[in-house]
Amino acid sequence: MTISTSGSDDGPISANQLKARSFAPLKFVVEGLVPTGLTVLAGEPKAKKSWLALDIALSVARGEACLDRRKNLCPKGAVLYLALEDSQRRIKDRIALMLGGSQEWPANLFFETDWPRMDADGLLRIRRWIEGTPEARLVIIDVFQKVRSRAGGQGGYIKDYDDITELQRIASEKEVGILLIHHLRKSGGDPFERITGSSGFQGASDTLIVLDKARGGTRLLARDRDIEEVAQEMTFDDLAKRWRLAQPRAVVSTHPERDRIVQLLAASQTPLSSRDIEKATGQTDDAVRQLLKKMVDAGEIARVARGQYVSQTANAAWPATGDHSNHNDHNAHVVHFAYDRDLKERERRESWAADAPDYPEDDNATDRMAIVYEALDKLASRLPTARCLNPPVVGLGCAEPATIAV
Repeated sequence: MTISTSGSDDGPISANQLKARSFAPLKFVVEGLVPTGLTVLAGEPKAKKSWLALDIALSVARGEACLDRRKNLCPKGAVLYLALEDSQRRIKDRIALMLGGSQEWPANLFFETDWPRMDADGLLRIRRWIEGTPEARLVIIDVFQKVRSRAGGQGGYIKDYDDITELQRIASEKEVGILLIHHLRKSGGDPFERITGSSGFQGASDTLIVLDKARGGTRLLARDRDIEEVAQEMTFDDLAKRWRLAQPRAVVSTHPERDRIVQLLAASQTPLSSRDIEKATGQTDDAVRQLLKKMVDAGEIARVARGQYVSQTANAAWPATGDHSNHNDHNAHVVHFAYDRDLKERERRESWAADAPDYPEDDNATDRMAIVYEALDKLASRLPTARCLNPPVVGLGCAEPATIAV
């Protein structure tokens, strides 16, 4: 057996040759949704999938966007629409509803209401139309059941796969899109698994699009070999007779009391006590305490001292230790050094407070503790640097324990 190293079409290509080969960018019929190749659009009966197919056909023929005008642009090209379940009268009525009489109807959108099956002359005629139409960009078959080969003695997966593969080969070779409109079973789990027929549809197609109609509305779901999956809420505009992206639903908070507390803490320049929060929100003392405990446990807020709370983003606003980038003189540097020292001392005290039991607050007790801390600070400021309290007070920078005579 001889292994080809030329990288030609009639033999294998090596990995290093493949690395050096460049390919044209992926082309789209509908940007971000329908690339060139074979696409299956499936939906339940009466799901208005034909309206979506006609909207795509008109958008491509006119070179406009559909669905989402920000990202679903359709490069202009000729379209062949096989409307095999409709009459010319119905097609005309639908276009009139969508475009009205004031807009020009595209001359490069063509319709057929009758077409031979694929195992007769249908496949060959599709190829001939594409080759005979220089601007050909899209062929829509509505519905696929009308043109699929008769099963004969080789039905099921094999026949489905073969039919779709033949269409996929033409679409890839001619760089056009072929859109098959197909049905979806009403019951089942995964919407893509509910596509009627065998798994040959999923195995041979390039793109799968499903109009998934559920109790909460309709979703447009898309899977493709080359693009990211799509999942979009859709609504049908009865006036314009077009599918539109649903407007984002307003987010309704399930915890408005918690949200209010987070907003209060985020807006405050200093930590707030449960008493502060109680007064601001009008909630009872017990309710506030329970909420604060739950929010701390959930990581929504932080407790920085006994009975003192801050937003989780508050620490980001405090200057980082040792950050002197905004100081231009020696005095500013000294001030910032003192701030760093105080910050470290506060962190030590906060760590003690975090481990302390959370007793009910008492304003008088809090005031008394503040007086004690202030007295200790004043006493420490009068001490020589070599002398300390015994036992030593954390944060005074004692060289060694010393006893103060009374």
